[in-house]
Amino acid sequence: MSTERDADQQQAVLAQLAEQLRNAAEVLEWARNNAHWRQLPTLTWEWLRDATATARGLAAGLDEAGPAFASPTRPSRGHGTRPAGTGRAAPTPPPPPAQQPTRRH
Repeated sequence: MSTERDADQQQAVLAQLAEQLRNAAEVLEWARNNAHWRQLPTLTWEWLRDATATARGLAAGLDEAGPAFASPTRPSRGHGTRPAGTGRAAPTPPPPPAQQPTRRH
């Protein structure tokens, strides 16, 4: 059984992970813009765009789910039920970009 302190620590870890995912999304966005500037293959840019959106979606999901860990004293929802707002599936990570020859200009 979790104590209140354990629950607060779990929520803090989820909040920290969400922040790290937002930071990763910023790096991916920079890479996406750099790929466009360097005229890398379109599939590379698209993969970076999808990875950015996935990282942001995961961060938003953790922000939404995190508070559920903060208070173990809430009334039980019953075994197997989901907290409100978590009914949608987690986003699927994008596949790696296909290898294409670099465009030469």
